[in-house]
Amino acid sequence: MKKYSYIMFLLLLLVLIPFGSQFPQSSIIDTTFDGAGLVDTLNSSAVDYKSRPGILQLETGENENLARGKFAYIVYQGSLPADTGSRNALKLLDNAFSSPSYIQFPPLNLGGENGSYVMVDLQAVRTIKKVSLFTLGNNLNLRIRAFSVFAGEDSVTMEKVYTETDNLIASPVANFNPIVARFIKLVVDVIPQNNATVITELQVFGEGYLPQGIYTSTVRALPKSVNFGSVEYIGSRPPGTGIYLSFRSGSTPVVDTTWSAWSEEATESGSLFTVFEPRNFLQYRVRLTTGVLVSPEIDELKINYDTLNVVSSSDASISPQFSQVLREETFSLTLMAQFQPNDHGIDTLTIYTPSPAQLAGVTVNGQPAAVSSRVTASTITISFNATLTADAQIVIRLVTTPFQAVNPYRMTASSKMVTDNPQRIDSRISEQVEAWSIVTVGVPEKLIIRAIATPNPFTPNGDGRNDETNFQFFLGNIGEPGEYIGGQTRKLTVKIYDLTGRMVRDLYDSYDKAAAFISDNSISWDGKDNSGKTVKPGVYLYQIYVESDNGGEAVTKTVVVAY
Repeated sequence: MKKYSYIMFLLLLLVLIPFGSQFPQSSIIDTTFDGAGLVDTLNSSAVDYKSRPGILQLETGENENLARGKFAYIVYQGSLPADTGSRNALKLLDNAFSSPSYIQFPPLNLGGENGSYVMVDLQAVRTIKKVSLFTLGNNLNLRIRAFSVFAGEDSVTMEKVYTETDNLIASPVANFNPIVARFIKLVVDVIPQNNATVITELQVFGEGYLPQGIYTSTVRALPKSVNFGSVEYIGSRPPGTGIYLSFRSGSTPVVDTTWSAWSEEATESGSLFTVFEPRNFLQYRVRLTTGVLVSPEIDELKINYDTLNVVSSSDASISPQFSQVLREETFSLTLMAQFQPNDHGIDTLTIYTPSPAQLAGVTVNGQPAAVSSRVTASTITISFNATLTADAQIVIRLVTTPFQAVNPYRMTASSKMVTDNPQRIDSRISEQVEAWSIVTVGVPEKLIIRAIATPNPFTPNGDGRNDETNFQFFLGNIGEPGEYIGGQTRKLTVKIYDLTGRMVRDLYDSYDKAAAFISDNSISWDGKDNSGKTVKPGVYLYQIYVESDNGGEAVTKTVVVAY
């Protein structure tokens, strides 16, 4: 019995040990954010990583002007200043104290009460306790003579928190009991007869946390080029607060033009992030936000990576790289892959297609490759029957219709050994365009191109076969210069009419940029009218209309409903 138990124990070790060596992973783990060499202080602001050791949170607002860069407007009860520039309340929030950054209230003929006011929107709920005012040039003659401060969470139901009936100093400060507020209202109670009232800056201070802060780490060096994986954090994210994590990677210890841009922000612990891979230098950035009275907190940050790569070196490019906009063409997406002995190898390639594409073939080193594939409107997934572990030239032939100014065909490579951590393929960059991107030239002759209904006829009888038709077309936006192509938004509608011209179904009504409304992105009709009833069999008209500078463009064709 003992011998049997010992054998089972050895078998268990044999099962466990290979997995530990086959999937070597490691992590960058930060449990404190104020240690030597951890924080890039020049690129970090409004965060607190010192007051509570091991905790990253937002800084409090006692010494931070909460109104700076926010929104304000003026309401005049008396006469308007002749200088329209001095009516701009935003000048009170720009941290500029000299001319021409000021507002003014003209003198009243008889002097006395006025009631003009400035409303400031802090754009987040804060706990405030002080308002500071500054007079232009510290000129006593231009000072505010009497004023009141109101505060509230909305701009209607506000509470008076301070009143000064006889101000004798150029730059008064209103201190009051802390109050939770988003809006501050400064009311000018008295304006003199002979002098204008001029204010050059309004500042608001409080307690509690600032609305946003940025923590930027120093560049971290890894022992070798690695395949970055997921980010995890331990902390708290109360309702109304946010934690946003982004990353960039490179091959040099100093960030330069060869580094990746900051990745899209991850918000959930366990999220994958996309940077250049494999690389041996990484930097991360944490953006903390709050719209309430508490701060999010991070106690620990963990960045996972695989010490073995899918492929050691890769380079992807597409040919031809320049193509007529909205013209269907066959393109060759070429991947040069180089492997080291310990690399996992490539089992699957995923191509992210900016417009639906057809897969026309795959070769490896010039020979047709045995693959299986899955094509959707936005991806092509290619799985090789045998793992690629030797240096190879992989050519993927695609048939597609590019419609954007720049059409990137980004790629990731996966191994069945690490299916949860695909590795980003590299692509050379020339004049800020990656080599796997198709650049379109020219402008389309029409805005609506190659409109069809498929299937046609269709049979909306609920039997699960051809129950709806799909309207497929390309929408091109004409713009000059060329970088505007695909960047303009136009109103697009799709409507169904019977042969008498009566509208049967208002199917689609939205504002869209240049897009490929084909495949999964097509606009479907289930054969029902606006009341939800299935239409009678017969011939119907479908009209695709897009607004344009010349009055609009429409395509009208027929679709047949049959049973």
